[in-house]
Amino acid sequence: MLAQIVTTVLGFFLLVAVLRRFFWRTILRMLDERRQRIEEAFRQLASAKEDAVRLQADYGQRLARIEDEARGRLQQAILEGKRIAMEIQEEARTQGAVLVNKSKEAVALELAKAKVTLRDELAAMTMAAIERILRERLDAERDRRLVEETLDELERG
Repeated sequence: MLAQIVTTVLGFFLLVAVLRRFFWRTILRMLDERRQRIEEAFRQLASAKEDAVRLQADYGQRLARIEDEARGRLQQAILEGKRIAMEIQEEARTQGAVLVNKSKEAVALELAKAKVTLRDELAAMTMAAIERILRERLDAERDRRLVEETLDELERG
């Protein structure tokens, strides 16, 4: 049994010596290459993460600028709308004032026409009353009654 353990130990050391002589450098080189690839992958991952953070910050800033521009344009549009509304109101006031003035002039003209017509009718009525009075040559009581009748006729007509 001891011989078997010694043989196993000697076999193990012989295997280690052979592996060390022929394969140890290759295995270490492969392990180093693998470690370097893993380190490079971690560096690339860290770089990609930094790029992602930088891009996220850049997009956040761009989005904030776009929102500010949108707010500014919206405010500008609101101000422009208010200005246009004020212009429209002012134009409507001006047109309303012109229309009121034209209406006043038309009313004044119609009133003047009515006064002229009334004056002409009053003169005609007075002439008609005087004509009747002169035709009939009546006394004062009949003259007054004749004028009242003429006025009553005019009121009815």
